Amino acid sequence: MKANLILQLFLSASAFSLATAETFTPPQTLMCRPGELVFSENFDPDSVSDRWGFKADFALRDGALLRTNVNPAETKRVFLKDPSFHNTIIQFEFKLSGETTDLRLVTGSGGGYNSVTQIRHGHFQLNTSVDRDAGIVPAHLGECARETRSGQWQTMTVEYWDDEMVGHLNETEFVVGKHPIIDRTRKYFAFQFDLPGASIDNVRVWQATGQRENWSETRRKLIALQSDREPVERDPVELYQIAYTDLKSRLTLNDPVYRARVASHENLKSALHAKYPDAFATHKELTKLIAKKKQQLKAADPEFKRLEVAVNKARNAEKAYVLSTQPELIRLQEDGTAKQRFVSELGQVRVALEAAGNQQLVALVAETTKRQIALETRFPEAFRRVDVSVEQRNAKRKALSNDPEYQSRNRAVVDAARAVKDYEQKADPRLAKLAVDAKAYADSFKSSKRK
Repeated sequence: MKANLILQLFLSASAFSLATAETFTPPQTLMCRPGELVFSENFDPDSVSDRWGFKADFALRDGALLRTNVNPAETKRVFLKDPSFHNTIIQFEFKLSGETTDLRLVTGSGGGYNSVTQIRHGHFQLNTSVDRDAGIVPAHLGECARETRSGQWQTMTVEYWDDEMVGHLNETEFVVGKHPIIDRTRKYFAFQFDLPGASIDNVRVWQATGQRENWSETRRKLIALQSDREPVERDPVELYQIAYTDLKSRLTLNDPVYRARVASHENLKSALHAKYPDAFATHKELTKLIAKKKQQLKAADPEFKRLEVAVNKARNAEKAYVLSTQPELIRLQEDGTAKQRFVSELGQVRVALEAAGNQQLVALVAETTKRQIALETRFPEAFRRVDVSVEQRNAKRKALSNDPEYQSRNRAVVDAARAVKDYEQKADPRLAKLAVDAKAYADSFKSSKRK
C-alpha cells in the first residue's frame, strides 16, 4: 500500500535522472517548479569558476572536487563567492568516500546560517540554525535513513520556497521541513567536509518559479510517510540532543511564556557580562583583541614591520622553491582565472615534498621559523596564544568570588537559567530521563576510552 502511494506521489517525477553538464536538464522536483538555471559547475579544470574559494584542502580530481588529505583532522569548507539565492532549487552530486563521515550543504544570510543539509553514511537530515536577531534557535526539521553507497555517486536535490524546504535523493528518500528562518535570501553557500575523501560534482542552482499546483496535498502525504518511517538509529546522546533541540525550537516559536523566561535570563546574563567585561570576554573577542594589538604595532613600530617583512620573504622563498619543482604550474599562476586551482595544486606539491622529507624545503621552513620566533620574541603581546588569554579571563572571573555585587548578579542569572530548565522539563517530561541516559552513555564511553 505504501509503495503504491509513493508511486502516485511521484508520477510527475518518476525518473530522478542526473543533470549533465551538457544538457542542464531541469531537476525532477517535489515542491517547486524549476525556472532559469542561475549557476552551474562541473569542476572541469579548464573552466572551473573563480567564484569558488578553496586552497590545498580541496583539489580538482577526476572531473570533480575532492576533499584532500591536507590538514586531515580538520573540518573544511569550500564556499561560493557572492551568492544570492532565495526561492531556489539546488542540486549536486556527491560521493561519500574515504574518511569523510559528514558532508553538508550550508546556506546562510545576515552573518548566520539558515539551512543545513547534512549527509551521513546511513542517513541524511535537514537542520536550521540560530538567528539571534530574530530570536530563533536551531531546529532539527527531519531525517531519513538512506542506503549506504560508499564510493558511489548519488544526487541530492534541495528545494526552497518561502519557509519550506525539501531534500531528496530519490522517490523514497526525502525530508520535508518548515521553519521561519528558511525564508531568507541565501548570501552564503558552502559545502562542508568533516574529514578527507569525499567529492562533489555537477552543482546546479535553479530559480524556483513557484510551488507545484498540487503541493498542499503532496506535502500532506509526504509528511504522513515521513512520520510513519522507522527512526534513524541513534545513541542516547544524539537522542537527547535532538529531543532538546526540537523542544527549544517548538517553545521558542510557539510559547510566549517560555520566550519571556529565556529573555529574562539573557538580559540578566548580558548585564552581568557588561558589568564585568574582562571576566566574560568570549574566545572570539579575545582573538580579536590579539589581532588588534598586532595591527597597532604594525602601524606604529618600524621594528615590527621590518621583522614581519623578513618573515614574509622567507615564506615567499618556500613558495618559490615549491613552484620551482613543478614549473608547469607557472601557467596556472599567470592565468588570472585560475587562482584557486593554482593555490590548490601548489599546496598538493608542497605536501608531497614534506612527506618525502625534501631537505631544501626543510631548510627553508627552518629559516622561516627562526624569523617568526624572532618577531614573536620581540613582540610577545601581539602573538599571545588565545588559550593564555582564556586562562587570564577565567582567573579574573574566579577573583570575583568575594565581590558581593557579582555574587548577587550571578545568582540571579543562575536562578533564571534554572527557571528556563524547569519550564523545559515540564513541557517535555521525557527530557530528564533522556538526559540521564545520555550522561550514562557518555560516561561509559569515556571510561572505555581510558582503558
